[in-house]
Amino acid sequence: MHKTLHDKRNRVSAIRCRMGVTGFFLAAFVFIASPILGQEEMKKAGEGEIEKVEIEIVKNREVTVPSAARNFEKVPPRVSETIKPEITYQFKNLPILVSDYTPVLRPLRLKPESIAKIYGNYISVGLGNYSSPYAEAYLSNKRNKNKSYGMKFFHRSFMNGPVDGHNSASGHTEFRVFGKTMNDHVALGGFANVENTATYFYGYQPGLSIDRNSIRQDYNIISVGGQLENAKLSNFKYDLKAGYSYLTDHYAARENEMNLNFSSQYKIDANRRIVINSDYYLMDRKDALVAAKARQILKIKPAYQFSPMEKLQLTVGVNAVVENDTIGKQSGLHFYPNLVATYQLAPSIEGYASLSGDVDKVSLHSLSRENVWVNSNINLFNTNRTLEFLAGLKGKVGGKVSFGTGVSFASLKNLYYYQTDTGKNQSKFNIFYDNGSTQRTNLFAELGYANEVLKLNARGDYFSYSSAIADQIANRYSLLGNNFGTGALQRPTYRVALNSSFNIYDKLLLGVDFIAQGGIKALDLERKKMTLLNPALDLNFKANYLVSKQFSLFLNFNNLLSSNYQLYLNYPVRGFQVLGGASWSF
Repeated sequence: MHKTLHDKRNRVSAIRCRMGVTGFFLAAFVFIASPILGQEEMKKAGEGEIEKVEIEIVKNREVTVPSAARNFEKVPPRVSETIKPEITYQFKNLPILVSDYTPVLRPLRLKPESIAKIYGNYISVGLGNYSSPYAEAYLSNKRNKNKSYGMKFFHRSFMNGPVDGHNSASGHTEFRVFGKTMNDHVALGGFANVENTATYFYGYQPGLSIDRNSIRQDYNIISVGGQLENAKLSNFKYDLKAGYSYLTDHYAARENEMNLNFSSQYKIDANRRIVINSDYYLMDRKDALVAAKARQILKIKPAYQFSPMEKLQLTVGVNAVVENDTIGKQSGLHFYPNLVATYQLAPSIEGYASLSGDVDKVSLHSLSRENVWVNSNINLFNTNRTLEFLAGLKGKVGGKVSFGTGVSFASLKNLYYYQTDTGKNQSKFNIFYDNGSTQRTNLFAELGYANEVLKLNARGDYFSYSSAIADQIANRYSLLGNNFGTGALQRPTYRVALNSSFNIYDKLLLGVDFIAQGGIKALDLERKKMTLLNPALDLNFKANYLVSKQFSLFLNFNNLLSSNYQLYLNYPVRGFQVLGGASWSF
């Protein structure tokens, strides 16, 4: 019904449209054709005028369509019929057995990247003025996560020196083998080392005729050692080291030294730890005039680390030391505090302070490494550091600049000092111990900078000593009536060190080192006066040119200022030194 009505309306509209268009064209035709017909008739009649005619077109017709009747009847619902018989459903589990499918995958195989070659081994040789040959070699295995082993060799000698040519020659040679193996639980390592240090007592009076063999000195040291530590990361960490060393010199000195060092740490939680460290030293020295005496030191250092508040960490412990090396009536049992506090002032700045004490081991091993011109048959006693306070700041700025500064105050008993002998033995140093107490103050500051091109480290120290050792030595040599005042002997009061390196396009490596130390006092027994040694200024420069990844050339300049300064009385150092050579890595 709706569709019929809609069609009728469309037809009516179409009729109206056609009628309107037809009337429009009819009227236009009459309007145009009438004048033409009139003109033709006038021409036939001989008349030249056109009559006035009015044409009226009336369009007033309306098409009407009768209304359509609309009848809407709802479809009645169909009555449902009962299905007979009733439908019943049964559900059964149908097992589906499908055989396993193993697809054959062919992954794309990429060509493995080649492992970069490691040039960890090297051989370096060179030659310098003062007839000074140089040789160094390092060999080790590569890329083995369970073991490492290798050897190291070093030699540098000077055939001539600053005083009387061959009479001030020196040299040092060392050969070392090492190895380490590890598994999932422990790591075991060991080493064997042989070294020789040769020198001459050239601090004698100028102009004397000296037999070169009579002033020769050699130190030969054979040492072995081992280490055991846990290799697996756990709450309990331990490290046990053991070593034995045997020293002989050109004369009759012999010294055996054995050490056991144990360090451990148990982590309770993120802020609490128990730390237990222990050290044992056994020293047995024989000399021409000194009877054999075994000297022992046992140290036990338990401590507890905790954090009572955010950014603050404390260490509270005690150092218990037992020794049989005493001067006078001092007891061989010592107890010292072990207190450390660190506070995080900023994300990269930390303040710290500590209060501690200890017994510092003194042996022929340690003295000969510090001063090769010590005399024979010297007395050996340990230094009792009764109390030391240390405080300072350290941190980093911008990831490239590091700094540190601080101060320490220490009270030292039996601190040793070097003193030249008299007469023919003035070139040899005896050891004297302060029978009182030496007060030492140390102010220090350090600065570091590192990037891909430049590395720079600088440190400055100032030392102040309060000791009457000079007067004690003067009384020993019967220099009565002289007052030499307080202060240290053969020890600097200031020291400044600067180390720098420059990397130019990974092709040229440059290094500049500068060391300045001064304020060294020495008691000149021959002249019976206190002498202030000239400042020691040492400027060094080195250059290393990489010809290839394996081959390089180097050139070193030492003591560019050509200063014959003295760190010990009567012992000037060599002047300007140059060393050139080549290195090969493989």
